[in-house]
Amino acid sequence: MANLRRGSTLTHFWRSFLTGLGLIAGICGLGTGLFPDLAEEFGTPVLTASLAVALGYGAWAAWPRLSFDRAFELPATRVSVVVGDLFSQDGHLVVGMSDTFDTELPVLIHPGSVQGQLLTREFAGDTARLDAEIAAALASRPIVGRERREDKPLGKLDRYPIGTIVVLGSEHRRYYGVAYSRMRNDYVCESSVSHLWNALMDLWSAVRNTAHLGTVSISAVGLGLARLSGRITQADIVRLIIITYLTSSRESVVASHLQIVLAPDTAAQVDLRRLGDFLRAQ
Repeated sequence: MANLRRGSTLTHFWRSFLTGLGLIAGICGLGTGLFPDLAEEFGTPVLTASLAVALGYGAWAAWPRLSFDRAFELPATRVSVVVGDLFSQDGHLVVGMSDTFDTELPVLIHPGSVQGQLLTREFAGDTARLDAEIAAALASRPIVGRERREDKPLGKLDRYPIGTIVVLGSEHRRYYGVAYSRMRNDYVCESSVSHLWNALMDLWSAVRNTAHLGTVSISAVGLGLARLSGRITQADIVRLIIITYLTSSRESVVASHLQIVLAPDTAAQVDLRRLGDFLRAQ
């Protein structure tokens, strides 16, 4: 993967270098025709300067980016793709959860996952408080199944529809828990592209109704889940987030700013330049 990224960067560098060199050559050719005496006198310095400028342009164009941003007029919103820490962002956060809304660390929820960090960093490790907020948010939601304790020895037994959203936190800092996966009784979560799509569309409706046009940050949800691993890349998930957000925003504005936050270790697996091109093409 790293070799592919280096190859892509080198390809972009040479393409940009040749493009810049061709443009400079065209300008110099025009100058030679108009001022032949000057061209003969300063030919070597101009050639050297032209190569230096083309090399500089190629390096600038190929240099890896850590963020991309686009403001839209219709709908009136902004979308950014950034590399950083999700929990260091201002505004509201989106956290992926399962259909059972289990919270127990470390057997059911990995401590390093976004949901695990929600508990440790935003709820100070207070599982009871997090569970109480989730239970209150689910009080009016339909239960679509209930596991037997002998089949699922740990965690919660009630199952909710994929796409169920729990709105946690306060008006100033919402946490949107979105059920986009099913937790099997062996505690492995699985999902599908259609589940992700539907859950994200339900998410944007909840954000529209409760975020008051604030900034909302989300990570690349679903990465590494059973049935998705090897079938969809992190870049694909980012594109899916962008498409669903803009689709929902064109019905009615969802938020003033959506930030898609990629952790540094996983961002290294993504060609951010192509994501930037995708965002600009929307």
